[in-house]
Amino acid sequence: MKVLVTGSNGYIGSHVVKALKENGHWVEGWDINYHTVRNDVSKYLNVFEELDITDRFNVHGTYDAVVHLAGRGSVPLSVKEPSEYYRVNTFGTSNLLDKLNTDHFIFASTSSAWEMASPYARSKVAAEDIIKEKSNGYTNFRFFNASGTNGVFRQLGPATHLIRVAAMVAAGKLPKIDVFGLDYDTRDGSCIRDYIHVSDIADSIVRAISYGPKNNPYECLGRNTGYSVLEVIDAMERVTGKTLQKNIAPRREGDAVSSVVDELSDYCKLTKTLEDMCLDQYKLELRL
Repeated sequence: MKVLVTGSNGYIGSHVVKALKENGHWVEGWDINYHTVRNDVSKYLNVFEELDITDRFNVHGTYDAVVHLAGRGSVPLSVKEPSEYYRVNTFGTSNLLDKLNTDHFIFASTSSAWEMASPYARSKVAAEDIIKEKSNGYTNFRFFNASGTNGVFRQLGPATHLIRVAAMVAAGKLPKIDVFGLDYDTRDGSCIRDYIHVSDIADSIVRAISYGPKNNPYECLGRNTGYSVLEVIDAMERVTGKTLQKNIAPRREGDAVSSVVDELSDYCKLTKTLEDMCLDQYKLELRL
């Protein structure tokens, strides 16, 4: 199939275009050099364009599927700059739908959609609503915490994801890991999140393209298991044999108490554990 991937050189995008190409699809990628560094996916792309989804651009033809991964993804930054998150995540999605021809629009939404505690979450839910209005066929994937690596591609920009930060501490690149709040109503006082390996996300997207849109309100990609912040740190310590220095900090605005899959998507076939995510990320940090 002919597939367009926005955000093709980013963390999830790089894993997705590789999986698509290895499954025989024709792949076009769009991205901007937002972080001043990119994952090199050139050998997995038939066409690449430096293109901002919020700009004016000409329609490039019809695609069998569009995988829309481009967007802003930091909860704390969205609290400081909500207008930017609505501009990119909401307007950018609407702009794509107005200009692209496809029977299957696949969107990277977020697990934080249920509590909508941040502008980031609200901008993604607004985009979901627009997709339901404007798209002929769609799959709104609510990603839970994407983690791990295939050993080559990596998260770009400052480290904000818990597993990446924990891996950097274990590798000696950071002195400590912040735990934002130990007074939540959870089993150990820290926030609870669901996690999924980025390779399992990529394979789920490939599967969705093969089977076609369901037009369900959303499809969840996670493990159907919640881990607290302290449990993730414990997992990193187990697989690396390192003791991580923790700093107990105040709660962050925009953080939900708990975010766990309610019903796992049929497209999701899990192959990786939390320990795999931790070890893969740690090994990558040692090589960087």
